Formats: sequence, C-alpha cells, structure tokens
Amino acid sequence: MATFTRREFLTTLEAIGMAAALDGFNWARAAQETTGGSSPTKVAELKGKPVLTIAHCCDPQLGFGIADSAEQAYADDLRRLKKEIELINAAQPDLALFAGDMTNRWQEVGKDWPELLKSLKVPFLVAPGNHDIPDPLKASGVTNFTGVFGKEYDSVVVNGWKIIAINSQYCRPTDEKALYDAQVEWFRNELESAKSAGLRSIVASHVPPFVKQFEEKDEYFNFPTELRKTYLDYLIANDATFYLAGHTHTTLERQYLGLPILNAETTSQNFDRHDFGFRTLKIDDELNYVWDFVEVEKNPAQKK
Repeated sequence: MATFTRREFLTTLEAIGMAAALDGFNWARAAQETTGGSSPTKVAELKGKPVLTIAHCCDPQLGFGIADSAEQAYADDLRRLKKEIELINAAQPDLALFAGDMTNRWQEVGKDWPELLKSLKVPFLVAPGNHDIPDPLKASGVTNFTGVFGKEYDSVVVNGWKIIAINSQYCRPTDEKALYDAQVEWFRNELESAKSAGLRSIVASHVPPFVKQFEEKDEYFNFPTELRKTYLDYLIANDATFYLAGHTHTTLERQYLGLPILNAETTSQNFDRHDFGFRTLKIDDELNYVWDFVEVEKNPAQKK
C-alpha cells in the first residue's frame, strides 16, 4: 500500500504553491495576528449578537450505540438523531455541521440518510468519517458516500464566513493518489481564496489533528505527526479561526496557537459518559464565542 511521508506531502504542497505560504511565517506571533489581529476567546456571554451560529454534530454513527441487539442499537441511535434534527430545525442555526461517522457500517450509509437529509431545514455540511468511507480509502468507497451526500468535501459561505469540510480519510494511507492530490489542491484554493476575499474561515474534519496534546504520538484518533504541524501551521498562516471535529466520542476543547479545536458530544455513544446531544457554536464579530451543549437525551451511563 502506498503511504505519504512528510516529505512526499510537502512535495505535493510545493507543486501547487501551498508551501510558499509558509515560508518566513512568524509562528510565535500567529495567535495575535489571526483574522483582524485577535484570537477567538471563549466567554460566558457574547458582547453582541452572534454573527454566525453552527450546530456542531458529531458521530451519529447509526448502529454504534449500546443495546441488547444490533437492531435495537440502530433504532435507538436513529431515534436520537431524529430528535437532534428536530431541535436543529427549531433553532434555525446558520449551518448544521456533521463531523462524520454518519453510520456505523459504511454499507448502510444509504439506509436512512437520504430521508434524514430531506428532513433538515437548514444548510448543512458533512465531513465524512472512517465508518463512512472505510480504510484504506478507495474510489469505490468515495462513490458510495457521494451517492448519498453528494460530495466528499465541500464548503459554504455564510454571513462573511467560509466553512470548509474536508475528508480526513486522506490523512491515512491510501493508494488513491489522484484523489488525494485533488483534495489538497481544492483545499488550498478554498482556504487561500477565503483569506484573499476577506472571509473568516472555519475548517472541519472527522479526525482531529490531535486529541489532547499537539506533541502526542500517532494513534487511531489523530493526524499522523508527519502531517500535523504542516497542516495546522498552514491553517494559522491563512487565518483559520476555528476547527470542528468528531471521531473521539469525547467532548474536548483545546487550541493550537490560538486556534480552538472542538469535539462535541454524540447521539450514539459517548466514551466520557456525557449525555447525548450536540453543541451550538455562536460567534460574535470580535471572535468571542460560546459553545453550548444541547441535550437530546439523558445518558443512562452518565456518571452521578
């Protein structure tokens, strides 16, 4: 199987001009210079009305929940997901972002999602997960996913922001180099054009760049170290303001050079025993933000 070393990754970036954006960048000042000279700050209350509201939904993963049978697990997950969509429709955020693993078995991605997508009454983006397009990524897996969701990576512009959802399965070994290169070039165009147009950007993926610490070792839940720094530094260089992810099934809030990296609760299974639900990210014009939990259902495994 072909793998992409850090050198090969950088060669790809250089071929499309991405690496040039990193030359001479002052990383020590990055946190103070992103988007208008300020870094996002979490606050108890926003200073003004939110200019952007996103429903941050992680790992619906239909069929992954805990139950007496696989059929019951799927039914429970589907029930909670339908309630989540009802709550989102009632709240009318600017965007619903689904951070991947839409189902537990990729073969079932088309079972209920076509009707679920029709029931959504707000704009949405989906960043596919490893249960949606299985490892190692193959063209057939991408086709299976896009047959339901339309695209494997996409972006939307809302209220002066560009939200960019990528397919983080390309961060894992794959023989599909042409597909890999296509996403890298598309992502470069999306992020750099947002900066050039004066749009603030938010990036989303299923797998987060890291889980708890930037220096952590490679594992199932993070980006490989050979890509992690190059990728995150490129986001900072192009003024990305937030990073939304899934995959960990735990609620996490950390940052890299002032860039908040957020993982929300799920409606399938939360390893940290949080209640089932999602998060609402509200951002004001000064980049202050609140990231509030919206409960869908109590978790019987919740710690007392």
